[in-house]
Amino acid sequence: MLTLMVLPALIGLIIVARPNVALSLTKLRGKWLIVLAAALQFMHVEGLWPDQVKEGIERRTYAVLVLVIAIAFCWLNRSLRSRRPGRWALTLVPLGTASNSIPIAVLGAMPYSYQGARIAGYSSAELTTDAPGYIRLDDVSALWIPLADLIPIPVLMKVLSVGDLLLFTGLVLLVIACRQPGASASSVTGPTQESAAQPSA
Repeated sequence: MLTLMVLPALIGLIIVARPNVALSLTKLRGKWLIVLAAALQFMHVEGLWPDQVKEGIERRTYAVLVLVIAIAFCWLNRSLRSRRPGRWALTLVPLGTASNSIPIAVLGAMPYSYQGARIAGYSSAELTTDAPGYIRLDDVSALWIPLADLIPIPVLMKVLSVGDLLLFTGLVLLVIACRQPGASASSVTGPTQESAAQPSA
């Protein structure tokens, strides 16, 4: 499951490869939400939640919080809807996040395809016991298939969901939307200034 933590990693890569593109990302609002999402992801992966919190409740809480953060982030940057990549980005990011968060919030774990995991490079011995936070599709209703981790990526030994693809595509489009220049001041004020300079009849 990808989260908004993908964005800090993506920004880090851009800073190294294209500093001028990274500079355009400063126009994003609610950057503190990205930091918050990264902190939540770190707590989730490292198991830093209080011991009193059960794993199922922890995962459900994490899923809901990430979805709320994604929606809030997109709302704060709604001005990007004036650009086509921005409109797509602000649609795909919450949609992808919701696709990943809903199964976890309901089931307490992300359903995954056993066959997909095998194709991705996991051995049958490794899959004898489900990894924490994951549950086999065979153990849940078939209604969860569209939202489950289904797409094997052998190079990365990962199994992605449709939500992952939507989220990653949305984040890339978000970067593109930030990169696109808006209307320049000269193009807006130029004709007015020129007409004002003409003598009246």
